Amino acid sequence: MKIAATDEIIALRLSDGEEVMDSLAYACRESDVDSAVLVSAVGMVSSVTFGWYNGRDYTTEAVRETMELGSLSGNVSYRGAKLYPHLHGVFNRPDHTTLGGHLLQVVVFNNMELFLKPLTTVRLGHAFDGSFEALAPEKRL
Repeated sequence: MKIAATDEIIALRLSDGEEVMDSLAYACRESDVDSAVLVSAVGMVSSVTFGWYNGRDYTTEAVRETMELGSLSGNVSYRGAKLYPHLHGVFNRPDHTTLGGHLLQVVVFNNMELFLKPLTTVRLGHAFDGSFEALAPEKRL
């Protein structure tokens, strides 16, 4: 992993076999960032684990095949005492069909480039809303 970080942007280049969620959390910790929004990402993956929230927990499906990243969106927040990358993605197969959804694990094939925008005036945390633990953004003082 290669990281370049400023107050404006965190740029990451991930290599073959690196895991995206862990890498985003590591880059934020190393850059002293507790809240960020994913701005852009391009690259390829060798495996993806999707999660479908059924109201209690996640039903998971692992897909192990080389695909191109078509779209990736989300944020990095605090959940409990640790950084939590919350991402959704769409992945393209060679025949141009796609798979997409909530991401639990993403492993890079060859190369991935990601750009995070650190948030300085808003802190992204989580709180129980009566149904589940949901995003609870707060304005920083």
